[in-house]
Amino acid sequence: MRQQEFQRIGRVLRDHSGAELGENTRSAVAVKLSPVLEEFNLPTMAHLTAALTMPGNGRLRQRVAEAVAVPESYFFRNRECFAYIADVMLPHLMEQRARTRRLRIWSAACSTGQEPYSLAMLLAEKGAVLDGWTVEILATDFSGPVLRKAAQGLYSQFEVQRGLPATKLIKYFEKSGAAWQIKPDIRARVAFREQNLLHSCAELGRFDIILCRNVLIYFGLAQRAAVIARMARRLEPDGYLVLGAAETTHGYSDDFGRVPEGQNGVYRLRSSLARDTTERPFGKERESAAAFRSVILDRATADRLEARARARGMTLSALLAEIAGTDPYPEGSTETKRR
Repeated sequence: MRQQEFQRIGRVLRDHSGAELGENTRSAVAVKLSPVLEEFNLPTMAHLTAALTMPGNGRLRQRVAEAVAVPESYFFRNRECFAYIADVMLPHLMEQRARTRRLRIWSAACSTGQEPYSLAMLLAEKGAVLDGWTVEILATDFSGPVLRKAAQGLYSQFEVQRGLPATKLIKYFEKSGAAWQIKPDIRARVAFREQNLLHSCAELGRFDIILCRNVLIYFGLAQRAAVIARMARRLEPDGYLVLGAAETTHGYSDDFGRVPEGQNGVYRLRSSLARDTTERPFGKERESAAAFRSVILDRATADRLEARARARGMTLSALLAEIAGTDPYPEGSTETKRR
């Protein structure tokens, strides 16, 4: 593939999906586009790039973008993130939604479905805690082929070995020849829909949790800012935005701040973070660590704080001291500071 052809395909991909092509991907892109040449009866890459400039070739541009995209996904990717969802996000949101008993979760750029199905299994593990609740998981991607694979819920041995514990494989999958298929009750928890993150997503409604993980790293700077702005408009005021552990909203949006627990990749709207600070138990005044140890907590507050401490690998007393602004490990303490 010549440089001029590669650059033209890069522009198509950027305009269609937001992704940027690195120069070192030229050979790989040529290989990925070979089936597209055959599908559209185009003899050479030069014919393909010429056809891309012609009006009315939206289907070809879509296929090029789908072929070049990186459908990288695996089950329970970043286990710490899923533990935080289970131990902190869900308890907090369930407390806030006790009247409506409804939650909505959006898995954006879901690829072949491992992320939304991991969420579905996580919810199934909650058991009776969610009895009487309506929890909707919407999974979207711009690529029709990967969505069809995701909706089928059929995965190879290699795919289920990537991140999926053996106990969950036995519990939530059925053998299907040489592959594994997710059981119907788990598949029924997820709705799949075609959606390009570069386009308006207002029709999707509002969400309590939005996951857009390991996607922005492929986008240009302007596209990152635009996508984060759209996410801000789709998020409930007290909801959570979950990016990849190495991704950030910093420099792209003033709407979000990282959660105070320091969980990588998890953000909330700044208005919600400010409200949580002013409504924090024990008032605005900083108390001593000893004073915290003497406070009697109600059950719901204690459970929430214990979950937060557990997610950070801390004791409850250390977390309370940190909230108070004191040294959680005073001189002479038998606890070890986390570095």
